[in-house]
Amino acid sequence: MSDLNFENHNLPSVSIVRTTPGISEQQLSSYKRCYIGISLGNPLFQGKSLQAILSWAVERFEQSLVIIGDYLCRFNERILHGLNSEQAAQVAQNLGDDFLKQTKELFEQFPEDKLKPIRWKKCLENVEYMEAKSILDNLFKQNQHFQASVEKDAFSFINRQTKRNETLSVETEEAIKLSCEYLLEEIAVFSTLSQQGWHVELYPGAELNVLEDIAKGKYNNIPTGLKKRINIELRIA
Repeated sequence: MSDLNFENHNLPSVSIVRTTPGISEQQLSSYKRCYIGISLGNPLFQGKSLQAILSWAVERFEQSLVIIGDYLCRFNERILHGLNSEQAAQVAQNLGDDFLKQTKELFEQFPEDKLKPIRWKKCLENVEYMEAKSILDNLFKQNQHFQASVEKDAFSFINRQTKRNETLSVETEEAIKLSCEYLLEEIAVFSTLSQQGWHVELYPGAELNVLEDIAKGKYNNIPTGLKKRINIELRIA
């Protein structure tokens, strides 16, 4: 892009694997805004991979919101390191601080009106989030199929950690419970963003099973924003 200060060559290529729900390129082109959820610790959100994702978003959307998932990491800190709630929140805050320091120059190379980073905790401070979270919590308690779908994604997360030789610092049952809390908060934020007009999510990885189920219309009484949400799974190569 000619209006940016860095060179785009030598960056990894970015391509669409699929969209959930499935829509055409023409339909997708009608959306002018997107958001990118940053999973801290994921190598695809570092260095040239991150630069490639941000460049791809800015080239295709008029506005891109970058959600830094720092405060959300507090659940993982409790699972993997046995921290209490207060300690985990502080570590999560520090992770976000470090990410912003490391990427400061990169973000400064994009026009402020095109690309804006915000931190996770900010996404929890509005009425839309509280409403969406309440609906999802009730659905989790009352709908066995929804609960099972969330728990399936939670099990997948725990299994990935053990395959990476990560040691759980809490019992498996507690780890699953905390992972479900993580997912319910994350999904509520996705709903909130969609309700606020940020319908399209970009992510270099597979969609959650529970969000695929939601997109297929498997559940009634889901938060409003999730009915309009579109996930774009990206491949970085």
